[in-house]
Amino acid sequence: MDRDTLAPVKSGDPLADLHHALMNPLTVVVGYAQLLADRPDLDQTAREQARRVLEEARECVRILENARRQRTTAEAKGPARDQAEAPSTRARVLVVDDEPVILRLTAEVLSPEFEVTTCEDAKTAIEKMRFSHYDAVLLDLNLGGRVSGRDFYQSLMELGAAEHVVFVTGGVVSEEEQEFLATTGRECVNKPFSINVLRDVVRRVARPSSPKTASRPPSGSGTR
Repeated sequence: MDRDTLAPVKSGDPLADLHHALMNPLTVVVGYAQLLADRPDLDQTAREQARRVLEEARECVRILENARRQRTTAEAKGPARDQAEAPSTRARVLVVDDEPVILRLTAEVLSPEFEVTTCEDAKTAIEKMRFSHYDAVLLDLNLGGRVSGRDFYQSLMELGAAEHVVFVTGGVVSEEEQEFLATTGRECVNKPFSINVLRDVVRRVARPSSPKTASRPPSGSGTR
């Protein structure tokens, strides 16, 4: 990601685009600060410094959220999250996001418990899903490229593989997008996410693979 410029304007609303551009780096700061604060091999001073970074990053998130709420009353609300036990075997998770730094963070958070595959675009992801089974798919709703997150979800429906999708979003969720999410009935995790919430959602959605055989879709299926 180019740190010298903001992400390209997508919505026509500068505040919304600023919110979207900042949420990915803030997600990384919050995520790695949580990981550092929980590391038993670090001394108390280092862990305390990580906690301070975490607190300040979360304060930045609160400022952005307050600014966003002043501009719109429509907010995405995810379903209630109940505690669930971890799968008894390593489930397979596919993460689709056009931000490499988010892919790295998500893989690091989930890899101790799950077998994680990452993709930066829908075309690569759909090819992987043609021949491999995944127990959960973390999909960026605002996925860039020729195939959007919504179009990719439609392709998964055609493949019969949409049941275990979890949407991830870091920008302002429009009323139309809220209606789309409600229609799918899938869970949605908002950036910057808590690593514990992310793990719990994946545990709940994923189910361990049986013998890992390729999932063969009907001929002619593909991205739109």
